[in-house]
Amino acid sequence: MEDNAELLALQRIDETCTQLQQQGNYLEALECMERGLVLRQHFFGAESDEVWRACKVVGEMCNLLAMTYLQQEDFAMVLELLKKAEILTERDPPGRAVTFNNLACYYRRQGKLHASLQYLQKALKIEGRLESVDNPADTHLNACAVLSQLGRHQSALEHAQSALILLQEELFKGVGSMGGDAEPPKADRIAVLGIAYHNIGVEQEFLKKFDQSLSSYRKGVEVSERYLGPDHSITVTLRNSCVAARRAIVAKDPKARSQLQDSKQRKQKGSGGGGMGTSKGKVRSGTGGMVSPRPET
Repeated sequence: MEDNAELLALQRIDETCTQLQQQGNYLEALECMERGLVLRQHFFGAESDEVWRACKVVGEMCNLLAMTYLQQEDFAMVLELLKKAEILTERDPPGRAVTFNNLACYYRRQGKLHASLQYLQKALKIEGRLESVDNPADTHLNACAVLSQLGRHQSALEHAQSALILLQEELFKGVGSMGGDAEPPKADRIAVLGIAYHNIGVEQEFLKKFDQSLSSYRKGVEVSERYLGPDHSITVTLRNSCVAARRAIVAKDPKARSQLQDSKQRKQKGSGGGGMGTSKGKVRSGTGGMVSPRPET
């Protein structure tokens, strides 16, 4: 009878959790989930599969809430939630990689770049052991942005290039070209692709590879305009960055000025341009944290 009563109580808790999530009351849902987890540990045993499955679900909720509180700059709550998630994902490597990514975002927002980089390196190590990873490029772009802020631009460039390769595989695998009858890629992932090109351009600009840099900036704008539209916020950001980079590079490098003039003349003769050749359920803090800032002029 006692077992039946506990199972019934657990069922009621699960139903309440579902209702709270449907209503958008995620913090209350988390508290409810935690009560259910304690009951499962008592009923099934702390090392049972049932408990570890519940840990995975509660860890996902902790990550979701942490990123919501990060946007609200409630940093104490963010850290509390992510430390919970770190414990809960002990036997969930993909979930732990997400948690480490989010801890990296937290520490970057706190200005603690070395701590942020350490968590990204841990996340990359886990992801490197997994057969399948959702959105693996995102970790590389986060690492690129942090390394860039630390002044390690060659390493940042390598991570951005790794991200680009992974995104091309993710978005255009099995597609002969970006045209044709294939279903268009998801907008949020195209935004990340545009950011990858932008970050490559930023790091090439820092490394004084100016012609390559301008080409990368342009590709980011082209792919964003094509798939997101000219008025999308990411397109506008990348276009403004491209224009600013062109002005800065022309001012610094006379050779770039003549190359840009030659490029304009070729376009006027109809040599084309535009378009890019053939070529990741993480709860992350969005694309803004992936963007590397350009060199100050």
